[in-house]
Amino acid sequence: MRYRQIGFFFASWLLISAAMADVLQLKEGHPESYVVQKGDTLWDISGHFLKSPWLWPRLWQVNPQVKDPHWIYPGDVLSLTWVNGEPRLTQKHTIKLSPAVRIEPKLEPVPTIKLSAISAFLRSDHIFPAGSQLDEMPYVLGNNLNDKALLEKQRLFVKGQLVEGRQYGVYRPGAIYKDPQTGEVLGQRAILAGIVTAGIRHPDDVVEVLLSKNVREVLQGDRVLPLPDQEQLDAYFSLQPAQLTASGAIIDTDSNASVAGKYEVVMVNKGAKDGVHAGDVLAILRPGVEVTGKSSEKLAYKLISTEGQKLMDSNAQRLPEEQVGQAMAFKVYERISLLLILKASDTVRVGFLVGNP
Repeated sequence: MRYRQIGFFFASWLLISAAMADVLQLKEGHPESYVVQKGDTLWDISGHFLKSPWLWPRLWQVNPQVKDPHWIYPGDVLSLTWVNGEPRLTQKHTIKLSPAVRIEPKLEPVPTIKLSAISAFLRSDHIFPAGSQLDEMPYVLGNNLNDKALLEKQRLFVKGQLVEGRQYGVYRPGAIYKDPQTGEVLGQRAILAGIVTAGIRHPDDVVEVLLSKNVREVLQGDRVLPLPDQEQLDAYFSLQPAQLTASGAIIDTDSNASVAGKYEVVMVNKGAKDGVHAGDVLAILRPGVEVTGKSSEKLAYKLISTEGQKLMDSNAQRLPEEQVGQAMAFKVYERISLLLILKASDTVRVGFLVGNP
């Protein structure tokens, strides 16, 4: 039976020139071959072979045996070979033949990362840019049933100018994000509460709308805005190492907690203005602490040293930063990016740094 390829194009797998300059190093104890499993991601697979998983396309660069090497499926056998002194992977599709005529389920291709961890962010929450005039945005007035919490399929009224027949997102203003060093406002989180379809316009800029979808309860005062263009993007990424000119910092987590782990989302104070692109891989760094004291017998960590020590000691020494993980930017705004943690050797905390891997 003809092998049916349905699926995922490993988009733009040729790396940028900076990535090509990196040395392709195999991971110690790497396998000679690997059978792709259901639920694998390209990041997982590359992590079996490479010290730097984002260099996957170079391991996959030359493969004349495969007609279309952009597709990888569960059951495929990936074997390690060498070409001109560099490691390469070859691919062998596994095809099950049967004399009986039957309909086989379509194979799902292997995604770059764990899409279930970020799917909600690709379709929902947004960041209001710094300087946004929230008071001038359309907002929910309510309905004629005196409901404070509005639910799906209800008709309600919005104050503002909307285009009849167009869908809009209903957003609730959330946390305001500031740069941890300068205090500059970077943006404000907008939490998607629902989607409405604009109907007829009434006097005084009042528009009747249908609440076509609830993500959570819609409340009076929630802002009504066009769905951002980013919400329409496919969740497919080409991995490349970030090229920041200065390190950034984790300013929040998805759960609003101070800690996060593997396959959880964090926000950082670097965005498109800083050269961040979707698919960039960043290192997560634990900041070095400062040690105070003039002699080996009077050392103390600055965070727990006495006030007297802090005032008297001008020779505090900062310990080196430590890399504790790696994350990929998947949603990039002007001054803020959302990152998915792909690897973590320790708990990741708000205040940790991000930089080039």
